[in-house]
Amino acid sequence: MEFCKKKEKNVSEEIKDFPDYETGNTYVYLDIKRETNLFVAFSVGKWTQTTCDEFYELIAKRTQQPSYNRKIRFCTDCNKQNLPAITKKFHQDSVQYGQVVKEKERQMVIGTHPRQVLGAMPFSEISIAHVDGLCSKLRARTGFFVRKTRNFAKRRKLISNVLHVWQLNHNVIEAKNGETPAMRERLTTKIWGWDDVFAVR
Repeated sequence: MEFCKKKEKNVSEEIKDFPDYETGNTYVYLDIKRETNLFVAFSVGKWTQTTCDEFYELIAKRTQQPSYNRKIRFCTDCNKQNLPAITKKFHQDSVQYGQVVKEKERQMVIGTHPRQVLGAMPFSEISIAHVDGLCSKLRARTGFFVRKTRNFAKRRKLISNVLHVWQLNHNVIEAKNGETPAMRERLTTKIWGWDDVFAVR
């Protein structure tokens, strides 16, 4: 997802020399587990390899480490930053990775097709629909996640703060068919309320 405080092309080179500069486009990398709908991790920053590496480092910390016999699966778009970040954080033999290639004509998506990158994930299972669904939900419920809006956060810290609250609500409070994503992951045994959240030491 993309946020824009000032168009990147209008940002001076002097500002770009600072690694944490706020001006210009800002992106959010999102990870959601398809089987349980658990919102695992996110990273906010520039569209750089560093931000992508931080994202997969968070995923590695929050998931059970995979092995040759118990592989972890990733499905993404064709962002070239994903592959080096994945192989940096996970052993290549423990990963199945597929990409959804979007075919565009005049900046419009006219079709998609799956591509195997690492391992042999079945083509029928290579999909990013669950991620697109999360993005649509974020845009529908939070003003500054809409692509064109006046109501947007101008600092990464503010975007991260909103996402932390949103992630908590999504994982432990908002239930579907009587279960939250955290319950399906066996991380908790009940649907939480905000009183429960604030009562946690």
